Amino acid sequence: MLADRACQEEHLPKGLERLTFGNLSRSEMGREVGSAPLEAAGVEGGYFAYWKERHGSLEDDPAIEVVCQVVAFGDEGEASRFVSELPADADWLSVTVAGIALAEGTGITEVEAEGARAFRLDEADGRIRYAVVVARDRFVLSVHLGGPEGEVSVEAAVAILETMGR
Repeated sequence: MLADRACQEEHLPKGLERLTFGNLSRSEMGREVGSAPLEAAGVEGGYFAYWKERHGSLEDDPAIEVVCQVVAFGDEGEASRFVSELPADADWLSVTVAGIALAEGTGITEVEAEGARAFRLDEADGRIRYAVVVARDRFVLSVHLGGPEGEVSVEAAVAILETMGR
């Protein structure tokens, strides 16, 4: 079951609550790139969970957000190829993050991360988002960790990713 491979509350920083989750069809994941390229890549479907920091009162600081996603492929080779060929492009990164629109003008830079492909997204509103993606067996697992500069890191995103499916 794909839901078992996504992040669970015990794998996340304290103070986050799951706001939504669910299965994803190829067409839902391919809104930006189209479902035909995803079908050609071997995408069968997926599952996501969206978590957001709980605030006890109204605050000006934006909340930390986490999206964990699992995408099923036909075989291990397709999953590995998808990760290795994933471009630093908002449309393609949107395939790995349900429910979060990657805004026009978002700066995207590939960054170093142990055991995963990783991207830093600098959003126009000053928020930072780290996207980390890895292939395991016939699945592609991804974590998008976003929040204010200094409160999120690629290492924290990788730490969440490492717990998925374990």
